[in-house]
Parts: sequence; structure tokens; C-alpha cells
Amino acid sequence: MVNLAEIQFAYYMLAATGVLVAAIYYIISLRYNMKVREMEICRVSISESSSDQGMQRYAIVMTMKWKDYEDFVEKYGYSHPEMFGKWASQFFMYEALGTLLKRKIVKAETIYVLGGWGAIWAWKKYKDIIQRERDRSGVDYMSNAEFFAQEMLKIKTKKDASFKDKLETYRRTWKP
Repeated sequence: MVNLAEIQFAYYMLAATGVLVAAIYYIISLRYNMKVREMEICRVSISESSSDQGMQRYAIVMTMKWKDYEDFVEKYGYSHPEMFGKWASQFFMYEALGTLLKRKIVKAETIYVLGGWGAIWAWKKYKDIIQRERDRSGVDYMSNAEFFAQEMLKIKTKKDASFKDKLETYRRTWKP
């Protein structure tokens, strides 16, 4: 015959198992919801960059010209919100994608195929400007955007080993 202590023990074990299963479910649910939110950020970034406005913004950003940092600030700094918004929004998108890559929410190869390779050229063009902003502000300004561009460059050079030479030629012949 089963005594009362065995029934109580079985009840406690069942209750503890229920609590454990609920806690595990809750943790899995939280992780899933965080991943879904971050994937939504990625989806919005990709759809934004591939829209007509995103393509136009990229074209404008890549055709901006300046002599030096001071000239850049004069033409495209805070005193010109429309132009500032063009280049800054482009790089904040790269910043968000770089953050998602660092957190391993998205795969670099996926973003590369979806047009992330454009960050390579943009970073090469704006690198000195962003570095001056970092030096001036004392913060890691656009560090995730830099990480993103470097990850895109790694993929590109795996696919085409001569690309670094092409990139360096572009850098030497490009006149801001």
C-alpha cells in the first residue's frame, strides 16, 4: 500500500517539474521574441535600403564631394539637416546591421547577398570623416558600421581575392 509520505513526495516532484518546465518555456519564449524583434529590425533595414528612396539616398551619399573634414562639415554637417540626414541615416543603418551581426542575430552572408556589400564602398569613402568624428567626440562613433563594412569586405575578398587591390585603386583615385 502507498503511504502518505510517498504521495506527498510524488506531488512535490510533479510540482517542481511543472515549475521547471514553465521556467524553461518562459526563457525560450523570451529568446524567441527577442530574435523576432531583432529580425524585424533587419527586415526593415533591408527593405528601407532596397526601396527607391534607399537607392536614391545611397547614390547621393556616394556622390557627395568634399575637400577635407572642415569642408565636409560645412556642406553636410548639422547646419544642413537634409544632407546630414542622407549620409547619417545610411551609416546608422549600417550601425544597426553591424550590431545584429555582432549579436549573431543575422548571418553576414545573408546580408551580403541582400546588398550589404555596398557598405564596403561607403565605408572606404567616409572612413576618414568618421574617424575625425570619433577623435573629436571621444566615443566609438559608428564602430558597428565599421564592423559591418569589414565583415562585408571579408566575404567579398573570399569570393574575389583581387578585390582588395581594386578597393585600394579606388581609394587612391577617388577624389572627394
